[in-house]
Amino acid sequence: MRASGISAFTKNAPSVSRRSKIVGLAATLLLGGAVQLLPADTAWACADGRLTGGAVVHDGIHPVAPDAAFTADSAGTVDAGGAWASFGVSIHNTTGGTQSGVRPSFGVHSPGRAKALQPQDVRVEMLVPGGGWEPLKLSVNCTGVVEAEPAYRQRLDDGGTAVVRIRLALTAGAPKDRTDLQVLTDSHTATSETPGLTDRRTVKISRPAAEPTGRTIPTGKATPTAKAPAPVATPTSTVAPAAVAAPAPATAVAATGPAASPAAVPPAAPARLAETGGSHGTGPLVGAGGALVLLGAGGVLAARRRARG
Repeated sequence: MRASGISAFTKNAPSVSRRSKIVGLAATLLLGGAVQLLPADTAWACADGRLTGGAVVHDGIHPVAPDAAFTADSAGTVDAGGAWASFGVSIHNTTGGTQSGVRPSFGVHSPGRAKALQPQDVRVEMLVPGGGWEPLKLSVNCTGVVEAEPAYRQRLDDGGTAVVRIRLALTAGAPKDRTDLQVLTDSHTATSETPGLTDRRTVKISRPAAEPTGRTIPTGKATPTAKAPAPVATPTSTVAPAAVAAPAPATAVAATGPAASPAAVPPAAPARLAETGGSHGTGPLVGAGGALVLLGAGGVLAARRRARG
């Protein structure tokens, strides 16, 4: 039984080997075809004609959109964290027929090796006729362009031109190493499959000047306070001579006699009060007072004796 089983497996081995080779060959062909098709499909999906200048194809099969270009008064700089930068997009219909659903596109491209701008770094608004400025929804396409999506559409006759106003602002948190950006535009319609002429414009990024220079103002105010002691010292020097000179005329008036005016009496009083020591004129007065006291006491005693007698 074992021998028959082994012989049967040996007989079937060539057929199994052929099948495995066929399966392996088919897998190789499929993988090879997928590798060849994948780059082509990816490159097609990520193409952005605005970066290279869209070619107008009038083949009569694919509807073409009107041409779009930035106006001459469009901004050339934008302040990070500052005011809006205004752009005009001129849409000119050269398709040979009236177009409906016409709208511009507006993209923000980050060229070079500096850090790319993201939707959180950018604000875009469009001026809608009769409705004011309208914020536009932002997204990032497969080429890294921050894309704004206008919701407003309009009708444009053949040969007609419409100018749309769009404004751009960068937040203060935009990448510090980025010094410029590019704005891109083209147009679309309700039925267009191929863009018309596109436009691209380089915009410089400026940043507000630093504020440390404004903080030096308080230090400049310290100089007036340093001059404050000067006026205070001046009155003290003038008062001192007046205080020293005042007693001299007062004592002179007191020495001349009682002919002094009443106004001179107050200065003389402090001079006499200052003499607190003994005086030669006080001795006789004290003696006279003592004698009067003795005489009074003797008179009292004499009166009492007479009353008793």
